[in-house]
Order: sequence, then C-alpha cells, then structure tokens
Amino acid sequence: MTTHKGETTHARRGLDLGRVSPRAVVGAVLAVLAIWFVFVNTRSVRIHFWIGWAAAPLWFVLVVTFAAGAVTALLFKRRRR
Repeated sequence: MTTHKGETTHARRGLDLGRVSPRAVVGAVLAVLAIWFVFVNTRSVRIHFWIGWAAAPLWFVLVVTFAAGAVTALLFKRRRR
C-alpha cells in the first residue's frame, strides 16, 4: 500500500518500526530478561541485614530490588533537568 507521497499507510499511521529508538529496544530487552530471571528464581532465600535477617522468596527480593533501582533512576533523571 502506497500513498501519493510514497509513504506506506503503516508509516502514516505511526507504525513505522524503523523509528523505534535503540534505547527503547534495550529497555524492553532488559525488562524481558528481568521478568524471566524472576520466574526462574523462585526458591526462598535468607536476607541478612545489619541487625538480624529475614526470609523471603527470591522472586520477591528481585522484584523489590528492580523496583528500587527503577525509582532511583527516575529520581536521578528528574534531578538532571
């Protein structure tokens, strides 16, 4: 399908996949890998703190750690502006 200017109708609708930024692709790949890593590591682990310890499923520890990293990245990104 071609329009009068040589553009495909998909490009006119904003579906041009050539315009996906490398940063978005890397972010999507890292998110998929993080989710896969969470589902592979389901056993319970012991977490040592300065005072005491706690036990939790490894997937929960990974999700909390990933979320803390994402929030930290967002906070530093906002601070630069």
